[in-house]
Amino acid sequence: MPENNSSPLASPGASPEKLHVFAVCLALTAVFLLDLVTPLGLATGALYASVVLYTILVRRPQFTLWVAVTAVVAIGIGFVASPPAPPAFPILHVWLNRVISVVAVAVTGWLVIYRVNAYAQLEAVNNRLRSVSRELTEQQHLLEAASAVGGLGGWSIDLISGRVTWSEDVARIHGAEPGYTPSSIEASFGFYVEEDRAYVQTVFHRARVEGKPVEIDAQVNTLDGRRVWVRAVGKPIVDETGRVVRIEGAMQDVTARKLADHAVRISLQRFQQLAESMPIIVWTATAEGHVDYVTPLFFEYAGIPGRTLGADQWINYIHSADKAKVLEAWSSAIETGEKYEIEMRLRRHDGVYRWHLVRALRVNDSADAGAKWYGSITDVHDQKETLDKASQLAGRLSATLESITDAFFTLDAQWNFTYLNSQAERLLKRSREDLMSKCVWDEFPAAVGTTFETEYRRAMVEQCPVVFEQFYAPLDLWFDVHAYPSPEGLAVYFQDMTERRAAQSQVRLLELAISRLNDVVIITEAEPIDAPGPRIVFVNDAFVRRTGYSREEIIGQSPRLLQGPGTSRAELDRIKKAIRQWQPVRAELLNYTKAGDEFWIEIDIVPLADDTGWYTHWVAVERDITSRKVLEDRLRHLQRMDAVGQLTGGVAHDFNNLLTVMLGNAELLSEQLDDQPNLAEPAKLIVQAGLQGAQLTQRLLAFARQQPLEPKSLDVNQIIGGLKPMLARTLGEHIGLECICGNGLWPALVDPSQLEDTLLNLALNARDAMPNGGRLTIETGNVWFSDEYVRNHADLKPGQYVMIAVSDTGVGIAEHHRDRIFEPFFTTKPKGKGTGLGLPMIYGFLKQSGGHISVYSEPGQGTTIKVYLPKAGVAAAENIPAENLTEVQGGHETILLVEDEPLVREYAGSQLAALGYKVLPAANGSEALRIIRSGQPIDLLFTDVVMPGGISGKQLADQVAMVNPGIKVLFTSGYTENAILHHGRLDPGVVLLNKPYRRSQLAIKVRQALQQHSPEAYP
Repeated sequence: MPENNSSPLASPGASPEKLHVFAVCLALTAVFLLDLVTPLGLATGALYASVVLYTILVRRPQFTLWVAVTAVVAIGIGFVASPPAPPAFPILHVWLNRVISVVAVAVTGWLVIYRVNAYAQLEAVNNRLRSVSRELTEQQHLLEAASAVGGLGGWSIDLISGRVTWSEDVARIHGAEPGYTPSSIEASFGFYVEEDRAYVQTVFHRARVEGKPVEIDAQVNTLDGRRVWVRAVGKPIVDETGRVVRIEGAMQDVTARKLADHAVRISLQRFQQLAESMPIIVWTATAEGHVDYVTPLFFEYAGIPGRTLGADQWINYIHSADKAKVLEAWSSAIETGEKYEIEMRLRRHDGVYRWHLVRALRVNDSADAGAKWYGSITDVHDQKETLDKASQLAGRLSATLESITDAFFTLDAQWNFTYLNSQAERLLKRSREDLMSKCVWDEFPAAVGTTFETEYRRAMVEQCPVVFEQFYAPLDLWFDVHAYPSPEGLAVYFQDMTERRAAQSQVRLLELAISRLNDVVIITEAEPIDAPGPRIVFVNDAFVRRTGYSREEIIGQSPRLLQGPGTSRAELDRIKKAIRQWQPVRAELLNYTKAGDEFWIEIDIVPLADDTGWYTHWVAVERDITSRKVLEDRLRHLQRMDAVGQLTGGVAHDFNNLLTVMLGNAELLSEQLDDQPNLAEPAKLIVQAGLQGAQLTQRLLAFARQQPLEPKSLDVNQIIGGLKPMLARTLGEHIGLECICGNGLWPALVDPSQLEDTLLNLALNARDAMPNGGRLTIETGNVWFSDEYVRNHADLKPGQYVMIAVSDTGVGIAEHHRDRIFEPFFTTKPKGKGTGLGLPMIYGFLKQSGGHISVYSEPGQGTTIKVYLPKAGVAAAENIPAENLTEVQGGHETILLVEDEPLVREYAGSQLAALGYKVLPAANGSEALRIIRSGQPIDLLFTDVVMPGGISGKQLADQVAMVNPGIKVLFTSGYTENAILHHGRLDPGVVLLNKPYRRSQLAIKVRQALQQHSPEAYP
């Protein structure tokens, strides 16, 4: 009866069960009615106990409980509704009568429920035993699986404190909830059955006193009433004095193994009984070929007393003429594991030798994971004497042809069928009776004129074997055909290879698809998981393109070859933990190419299992997310700057309020103390400090983009021309100043005073970066930002801008400082030389104005800061020149691309490849020179001007000109062309592409460089 039924009558049981339920309900009703008409004091309520007892026939504890509760309720109702007791009955007697009835019902219900549960447990045990007996083979497989994944728990006994510690698995083995631990050592021994307890205590005593390891196979009584076999192993732990202070070990439930061992023994007994009842000799041997069992029939035949036979004693009973071939065949079978079958003469007890057929088959014994030979010896002496040699040969040939997996038929010289085996009947879908003595071309007319006829006739004419594959449309099958001519005709072996061809086609399609994926696919062996790691067995083309490793270099290596110092050890540990548990895992890792460039990947790793469920390989699919990571870093930087800006703005506003009060009162105080000079001077100092604080808050508000701006349409060239005299005085005579104003410059929409402050701040920073003198170059020009460019700059909108580039030849900015130069109060200047608010103020002013700023710097080479102001009178996204409006011309030449920034190198390489060029990438000048000296034909050197590693772009171009003067040169740089020329880095006449550049600009400059007359113009 299901536990979720609201009424016992709702149970859809068998028909007898329903009858019992009906009878119980009827009896309850009858007793209840009888109780209502019976005066109190009579024992009518006790009748409910018999009704509860009757529920034992239903065998459902819930139903019994329901009846008992109903009876108790009925007894209470009867106490209220029944007629009063006769006057002679005392009231105590009435109360006791009802109480005894309730107790009788409760006790009867408890006994029935206990009995039903006990019966259910007994029946479950009986069912389990019957299942074990009926399905021994299945149970053995289940036991193997349970052994593979069975829980192995740990335990520990502290001999000093007497504390016992169990893991969750050990508690579960003992039928307890996780976290259960015995209260003492004696309590843990109490779980063992009485007959094993003394043995267990002895083993632990030896471990405690003599330091011997613990190894126990014994039975325990679990808390839930079961008896299980456990195996416990452990080792004593000694302190510095050599005294055993603790014993630690592991425990495993081995009940299944014990049951399996018992079943194997029973199976072996049955096998021996069956073998001994057979009329032939049955024997077994080990995997090494040593006979370990022979049925008694052999001892009777050979006349061996005692029925004992040594491992190799059977050889003495073989005829001397047969002994060599028997031993040779037996050795070959043992070595190859193939079926053993041979005829030999065995000596009978009277000395007569009789022919016997000996067969044996090697079988993997699932019980001990080993192998065993099972064989038989059949007396064939009479058969050999009666059968004719020819019939024997014919029979064996026919049996062989019928047993082979190939389809086989023979044709005579007139192309008539003379024989077909059963496999040929099946594949051709024709019976041998239907085809025998008939012409193959008449029976299979669709084969006429095809490869079948051509090759068969060639084999007959040239008397040579032919092998071919051909599709036969009427049967919709592909055949693998081997035909062998003979003087009598043609023997043809063929196989159905339709499924194999389909599988091969799918494999080829899958390989082609994987090779064309943009994502990297790696397949490795499953183990070893620890160092040196699993070996790579397959990579697709995307792996070769992304990492720079060839297949020959990477096959056999571990994927750990791609890891480096920046790879997250925590993420690697998480991956290792997952693959140890054979679980799929997804992660993000920093990897390294063969050239040492970093790239981020998103990797999915899944295990592959064979048909047996054993994991054999790992498949890893990697997606390059380097660009996404760069964008995420930039976005986080912008979010951090915005957060700092909001905080800074709030502080500045509050501080302004304080300064307002302070300055007002200080000025008032200063005016009132004119006649007291000793007090007026400190008041004036307070006013000066307040004014300086006001300037500070103004800069903070500029950074926070909360300062009031009055943008106007300005001629930037005119603003710079007006500032030039003041800038020259500010810089000093040791720094040269040059302003290069672009022609046709658009008007900019910007606050003029803030623009002047911006230029002055940039000039002062440049002066501080050139303490020993140098040159400052200010350039202007028109630029536009495309959708493609702004995708990498979350704070920038596409559109038209006016650019102001300020370049110096100073000390430059270290790479680890570049991401922080716009943070408030961050400065690389010595203490007292700067507030760290100049660049943050410029940053906030530009962002508030809808502009942009970029920094390009190399330590020791100088810095270029480009300020982009929105064009006046045009929305940001309007009138953007589209790339496809400019004629983009590509080519087929080979370009050596030299760029130290991996992302820029990858972007430029992909754009050049899309234009049709062959690209050879290099990360620095040394690598580029190795490519040049390798002798590869190169048409153009496309190199960054400033690169680390000791070789600049100019030096590289000079060395390339000495090795191969015919190579054209194109330079690129984040510095402007005028800044580089006047800083002395390149000679006039060079072809330079400014960063950032668009695809159309790249195409134009590449063609311009390739069409130069001679690179000697740029020594």
